[in-house]
Amino acid sequence: MIQENKINYFVTKIVTHAPNIKTIYLECRDGTGKAYTPVFRAGQFINVYFPETGTPEGKAYSISSAPHEDILAITVKAVGEFSNKLHQLKVGDRLTASMPYGYFYTETETSELVMIAGGISIAPFRSMILDSLQKKPNRKLALFHSSRTYDESIFRDEFAVLEKRFPNLKVFRYVTRDKVANVGIIHERLKIEDIIGTTDKAKLDIHTREFLICGSINFVGELWKGLRKAGVPEDVIYTESFFSH
Repeated sequence: MIQENKINYFVTKIVTHAPNIKTIYLECRDGTGKAYTPVFRAGQFINVYFPETGTPEGKAYSISSAPHEDILAITVKAVGEFSNKLHQLKVGDRLTASMPYGYFYTETETSELVMIAGGISIAPFRSMILDSLQKKPNRKLALFHSSRTYDESIFRDEFAVLEKRFPNLKVFRYVTRDKVANVGIIHERLKIEDIIGTTDKAKLDIHTREFLICGSINFVGELWKGLRKAGVPEDVIYTESFFSH
């Protein structure tokens, strides 16, 4: 990325979801000091730069806020050098990052979306869900979120409220390690059969949906292969993978 694409953001708010997960709210300021939010699409990300790490290309973090919220936020799990540095930020701190970009989104607002997230990769789907419900309130949406622990199954309360308001939104949460009973949590591994509608958990017709998968390389690769084997056409599957950083 060229130097001109690097801009200064300022931390305006921090929300802690779990001991290792935070949402960091950011704003830009023009030459007069007036705050503004860069234009972005739901599903895009920013590259964050910490020159002292010796990684000049930076690291990408998905935007978890929706465009109509008029704020830019990233939701970060502390798992590596960059993410731990982000967790150390305080309100008022400056952060060097890129303008929003990326192509993890569909080109239509009318298809039924099936979103599949592994762990912290639920971040771009929060943006997509809020954006879709704001633009097309009756659009059918299904989110499958697999996390290791209950604490990492974030945005629970917010999505529960949205499910009550919008019957067309269905959220399915899978937790693979915690075995304590929790309302609304499925304590088993997410399976392709759950996603494509061969069980009662989600009756989804694979021929009228688009599928978006975000998570680790292994998570995305396994589910992509499973969807293709189940007969889902390749051109309706969108993927985005990430490394732990």
